[in-house]
Amino acid sequence: MPLHAASRLASHHREQWAAETISRDPAADDHVVAAAKRSIDRLNTTRVVLVGEIDSWVERVIRPPGGAPLHTETIGSVIDRMAIAWVRWRRFSETAQLDPNEVDPSLALQQFTELTEAFDTLVLDIHEGRRRIPHWRTLKSYREPR
Repeated sequence: MPLHAASRLASHHREQWAAETISRDPAADDHVVAAAKRSIDRLNTTRVVLVGEIDSWVERVIRPPGGAPLHTETIGSVIDRMAIAWVRWRRFSETAQLDPNEVDPSLALQQFTELTEAFDTLVLDIHEGRRRIPHWRTLKSYREPR
């Protein structure tokens, strides 16, 4: 379940990257920018749901002993950041192929690698009772006010 949600998060971050590129284009028509911004909100809504699905799964499956120091993020939030880092590395790699002087993807790869190593350590720490994760739910809503 978390792997499927993580894959969907990466897909959403790729779409969001494209929408943000459109929204920042100084030559873009206001209607195009507005449509891109609405797309970003829809994608963020889905992202919040996916992070929540991961966190709900983690709460059902992982029961760390009480009293361990609290980690600062939920597992879903960490996986979301990893998905963003993956997309960043892939985009920078593509850009570097088109214009080697534009972007060096090695820094993005290093950041992604460090996040994955930190994630592995966090999972081990939780499993061995050295850390616990918060049971948060998102407080931000991307729905339009009624």
